[in-house]
Amino acid sequence: MFSLPEEAQLRPHMSIVELKAAIQAVDAFLQVHILDYSINETLSKRAIFFDQLLTQLWQEQQLAPETISLNAVGGYGRQALHPFSDIDICIIHSQPLNKVDGDKVSAFLTQLWDLNLDLGHGVRTLDDTLDACKDDVTIATSLLEIRHLVGNEQHQQQVLDALYGNALWTSQRFFSAKKDEQQQRHLKAGGTAYSIEPNLKNSPGGIRDIQTLAWVSRKHFNAQDMHAVRSQGFFSHDEYAELIECQNVLFRVRFALHQVASRPENRLLLQYQADVAKIMGFGEDSQLEESGNIAIEKMMRQLFRAMKRIRELNQLLMAYFERAILPKKRLTPTPLNEQFEIIDNHIHVRHEDVFIDRTQIMALFELIAIHHDEIVGITPETLRLLRQVRRRLMGDLQDFHACRQQFLSLFQHHQGMGLAITLMHQYGILSAYLPQWREIVGQMQFDLFHAYTVDEHTHKVLKNIARYANSQGNDVATKLASEIYQKMTNKSSLLLGALFHDLAKGRGGDHSELGAVDVLHFAKFHGIKQSQQQLIAWLVKQHLLMSITSQRMDIYDPDVVWRFAKTVGTQARLDALYCLTIADIQATNDDLWNDWKASLIRDLYFATRKALRNGGENVLQLRTVVREHKQEALTLMALDDTGEQHIKALWQKLPISFFSHAEADDIARYSQALIAHKATLPDSKNPFDTLISIDDAVVKGCSDVFVYTKDRAGLFVKLFNTLSALQISVKQAQISRTKDGYVVESFKILDFDEKPIGTQQRRQHIINKLKSVLDNNAKPPKMRLSRQHQSFDNQPNVEFLYSRHSTRSLLSVSALDTHEFMEQIASAFRALELNIHSATISSVGERADNVFLVSNSEGQQLTEAEQQQLSRLLITTINDTDTACSA
Repeated sequence: MFSLPEEAQLRPHMSIVELKAAIQAVDAFLQVHILDYSINETLSKRAIFFDQLLTQLWQEQQLAPETISLNAVGGYGRQALHPFSDIDICIIHSQPLNKVDGDKVSAFLTQLWDLNLDLGHGVRTLDDTLDACKDDVTIATSLLEIRHLVGNEQHQQQVLDALYGNALWTSQRFFSAKKDEQQQRHLKAGGTAYSIEPNLKNSPGGIRDIQTLAWVSRKHFNAQDMHAVRSQGFFSHDEYAELIECQNVLFRVRFALHQVASRPENRLLLQYQADVAKIMGFGEDSQLEESGNIAIEKMMRQLFRAMKRIRELNQLLMAYFERAILPKKRLTPTPLNEQFEIIDNHIHVRHEDVFIDRTQIMALFELIAIHHDEIVGITPETLRLLRQVRRRLMGDLQDFHACRQQFLSLFQHHQGMGLAITLMHQYGILSAYLPQWREIVGQMQFDLFHAYTVDEHTHKVLKNIARYANSQGNDVATKLASEIYQKMTNKSSLLLGALFHDLAKGRGGDHSELGAVDVLHFAKFHGIKQSQQQLIAWLVKQHLLMSITSQRMDIYDPDVVWRFAKTVGTQARLDALYCLTIADIQATNDDLWNDWKASLIRDLYFATRKALRNGGENVLQLRTVVREHKQEALTLMALDDTGEQHIKALWQKLPISFFSHAEADDIARYSQALIAHKATLPDSKNPFDTLISIDDAVVKGCSDVFVYTKDRAGLFVKLFNTLSALQISVKQAQISRTKDGYVVESFKILDFDEKPIGTQQRRQHIINKLKSVLDNNAKPPKMRLSRQHQSFDNQPNVEFLYSRHSTRSLLSVSALDTHEFMEQIASAFRALELNIHSATISSVGERADNVFLVSNSEGQQLTEAEQQQLSRLLITTINDTDTACSA
C-alpha cells in the first residue's frame, strides 16, 4: 500500500480551507500516479482518506457512540471512491435525536457541504432505516454495502442481519427486482455498449453489471466479493480473472474521466476522450488529429472489449444465479438433433464435446434461426463452451467449407438476421468467421453524426433490413423500402452487401473501394454466382451514392437523374441500393433520419425508376442474369439430352424478359408445363393453344399465375377485365410476346382479401373463368366497384417515355391501385384500338405504377395527336370512374 504525500495528511482541528487543500493534494497525487498503482489500491486509498476525514469531523462533534453511528454505504461503502463520486453515508440512531444531538449532526453535515463534497446522506432511526429498505430496493441495495465508520458498531450488523434475512426482501424477490432493473437499464442504453459515447456505468457491460452480480451474490450467498462466488463453483478461475481485469479497465477509465471532466461524469463524451486517453497512457495528443485518433481508438477498443466480456460473464452468472435462486421444475428437453436440444426456450448442447467439430458452431446459430419461435437465448453451459472454443480457434471459421454453406444459409433464411445474427455479434462469432469483422470490432467513427462503432452500426443496418420483411414502416420512405424488400427475390445479396459496406473502414484509402474488393473475394470463395457477385460488390462500392446524390445534387434536374440512372444500370440494383441506403442512414444516428431526407431519397428512387424504363437499363448485366437463370433452370430440371434439346428449342422462341424477370425455379416450372402442354395439342380442340396455371406455392407473399396463349386483339383487355371482375389484385406482372406469335404472362396476385389464393377450388374457378373469357368469348363477370380507396387522391399520371422500338410507344400510367384501375386502362386502350405488346405491372403502396409497350391500329408508334388523345382519355376515364365510385 502506497503512502499519501505530507500535504495530504490530516491533523486535528483543521480549518475548512486546510481540509480543502488536503483533498486537492490527495486527488492531485492520485492523478499523477494513476498508472503507478493498481486501480483498486487507488480507489481504496481515496476511500480511506475520506474515512479519516469524516471520522475526525464526526468525533469533533462529540456525539454519543452508544446511540448513533456514521456508516459508509454504496460505492463509498465498497471503498470504490472515484474523484467525483458521491460520498454516500447513513447516520443511524437508536432513539429519536434530541435538539442538541440534532444540531450536532446538522453541523457535521454542514462542514461536509462547506468542503464542496457531493454528499448522499440519510439520517434515520434503525427502524426507519429498515422500513426504507423494505419499501425501496435501491435503498436496500445501497445498505447491503454498509461499512461502519464510527459510533455504534451494532447498527451495521443489525442492518445486514435484516437484509440477509427474508423479512425485508426474500432472495427471490430481490433477484427479480435486480434482473428487471438491469433489463430496463440496458433497454434505456439501446441494448449496446458500442456507442461512440458509452456510459461506463449503465451501458450493457458497464460497472453496474458487475455490481448487480455482487449484490445478488451478497444477498443470496452471503458472498462478500466475487472471489467468494468463485469458491462456490459458479465460475472458473479464468473467468474470475477475466472479470476482475475487465473491471479494472472500466475503473481506470472512469477515474480518468472524472479527473478530465471535473464532475461525476459517466458518459465518455467525445470531448473528453483525447484527454482520458492521454491520462491512460495511450498517447500524448489532445486534439482529434491523426495521432490523437489512434490514441483514442486504442483506448476505446480496449474499453469496448472489456465491456463485451463483462456483459458475457454477467449473462453467464445471472443465468446460473437464477437457477439457484428461482429453481424451476426440470423441463423435458426437446431434441433438435444429436448435438443440440431446447430446454426452457434456450438452446443447449447435448454433450460437452460438441464444438470439437467447428462446424457445429455455425450449426448452433442456424438452428436458432430455424427454431426462432421456440428459442430466446443460449443456456449458460452452452455459452461457456462457446467462449472456450472461441479462444481455441486456430483459424477463421470460414476456412471450413461446411461453415461457408451454413453462413450463406443463415443469410438466406428469413429469420437469419433475427436473434441468430445478434448473438453471433454479441458472442464474437462474426469475428471468428470474418477477419474483416474482427478488425472493426470497437472501431470508432470520428465524426459528428455516427452514434455507434462500425460493427454495431453494421449490425443495426442488418437488423433494419430484416425488419422490412414484416414491417410497413413509420414514414413513406421506410414503407417503400419494406414493399420493395418483400418483393425482392435475392434478399441475401442485399444483406451481404450490407454486411460488407463499412468493413474496410480504418484501413486507409476509400473504404467503399476496398470493401468492394473484399466482398468480391468473399463471394468467389463462398461460391456465389457471378451476377450476385457483381450486385454485392457494386452495392458495397456505391453504398453512399444514393445518399450523396439526394442530399448534394439537384435530384429534380433530369441530367442528374439520368447520370445517376446510368451508374445504377438496372432496376434490381436500384431496389437493393434504396433499401441499403434507408437502412444505413437509420442505423447511423437516431436523430439523423427525418422526413426531408426520406422524401428526397424516395423522389430520387421514383425518378430513377422512370429513367431506367426510358432506356437506362444495362443490357450486359441483364444478359448475365439471363444466362445464369437458364443454367440454373436446366440444373433444376435434370433432363436427359433429348429433353434438354426440347427445352432449348422452346427457349429460342421466348422473349428475354421471360428469363430476366423470373427466378430459375419459375423458369423450370413454366418450361416443363409448356412442354407438357405442347405434347397434348394433337388431342386438343383449343384453337388458341391456351395454357393457364396457378401454382399453389406462395411467391413473394402472392400467388403465382402463368398464362401462355396465341396473341390476338383485345387479349390484354379481356385478361385484366376478368381478373378485376373476380376482385383479383395484380401486384406484379410481366407480359411479352414470343417470336412465334404467342404471349407469355406471369403474374403475382392477391385475392379479394389481400391474401394469396387459398384453396384449389378458388384457383380452378379463376382458371375456368379466364379460359372461358379468353378462348370462348364469354363476357367477363360483372365488375364490383370498390370504395376502399375513396379517401385517397386519385389524380392519375400519364407519361410517354423514350422507346427504342421504331414501331412501338412506351407509356407509363400510375394511379390508385384499385380493382377498377386495370378496367379503366383497358377501356381506354379498347376505345382507341391499341395493341399491347408488353406490360410491366407493379404496385407501390396505395398506387399502381405500370408501363406498357403499345402500337396503334396500324401497328405503328402513336403520333403526337394520338398520344394527347390517349392521355386525355385515360385521365378522364380514371377520374370519372373514381367520381362515380365516390358518389
